Amino acid sequence: MHQAIYELLKDKKDSRLLDAACGNGGLGEALEKAGLRVFYMDKYDNPRSMQRFVNADLNDFLPYKNEQFDFVVCAESLQYLENHEKLFREFRRVLKVGGSLIISFPNMLTVSSRLYFLRRGYFQHFKPFRTKQHKEWDHFIYNTLSFVEIFELIKKNGFELRDVIALDIKLKNLLLYPFLKTLYLPGVFFDKNRNTEKAEMIKRLASRELLTGSRLVISCVKVNNL
Repeated sequence: MHQAIYELLKDKKDSRLLDAACGNGGLGEALEKAGLRVFYMDKYDNPRSMQRFVNADLNDFLPYKNEQFDFVVCAESLQYLENHEKLFREFRRVLKVGGSLIISFPNMLTVSSRLYFLRRGYFQHFKPFRTKQHKEWDHFIYNTLSFVEIFELIKKNGFELRDVIALDIKLKNLLLYPFLKTLYLPGVFFDKNRNTEKAEMIKRLASRELLTGSRLVISCVKVNNL
């Protein structure tokens, strides 16, 4: 996941980047070596490089000025946060117009995940109970987001979706992908000339990325200040 984000950003020298929920700072350090000016923010971890680090909570207002960054990265953290609407407004606020938000998260919409939900009533990676006790993150309450909710948050906050990258592609998803893809074809055909946004959503939901990748990396661009 870090490698995929690094590939998106490695050529953006001299850009200002906020690594929101930076963990140990490994991704940010690699991007600094590539020539970016990285600002680190996390509530629980301190990065190895303490320069430009702020201890802060993504559930609160971000401690940065308006339009301060060219890029914001938030990797594998959205599912642990409480108020996604507020967070995306804050991401929009601290990004310059034309700046990019890059997020990664577990994908609940793979073929096998949808079938699991059909049988159980909950998603495999976000169970209402634990089969193994005392996992490191057990004390967190998951606030799960699928691509559908994230797509709406992007649109509402003046972002334009650019890249969707699938990671951790499972063989069982690849084998089932053609079947589910076929079920979407009527919707793609009939909606494409009537509702552009709905047609885009259906096209995304039927895409190889969403149906096969257990994790997604999404890049979107702030096109206006609303």
